[in-house]
Amino acid sequence: MNRPSVLRSAEALYVLTVAGLATTGAVRGTGWPYGVAIVLTLPCGLAATVLVYGGYAALKGVGGLLLAATRADGSDAAWLTAASGTLDVALFTAAAVANVLLLERWRTQPGRKGSSLAPPARR
Repeated sequence: MNRPSVLRSAEALYVLTVAGLATTGAVRGTGWPYGVAIVLTLPCGLAATVLVYGGYAALKGVGGLLLAATRADGSDAAWLTAASGTLDVALFTAAAVANVLLLERWRTQPGRKGSSLAPPARR
């Protein structure tokens, strides 16, 4: 296996890990997987976190015009829980992909000394 394919595999594993954590947080309704996903996706995770909160407010506001946003017991309606969980997973996965692309751009930036993470080639 050559170095680029190992790097691509690590990048894919990173994105899948973040997506799995966000999915776990959405399904179980717990916060710790989201916290780990935010830390793993820094710096883009900060933007994703802001968009998660803004997206939830938009879903509740716009969707609430057509459907009830809460149940009689005061909890969120099923459509809102499913939609916000889907949004969370999509945003954190997009943040992980953005981090991979930022790292790739940084690694291949022309004129930067040591622009590759790979060890120097043997002669």
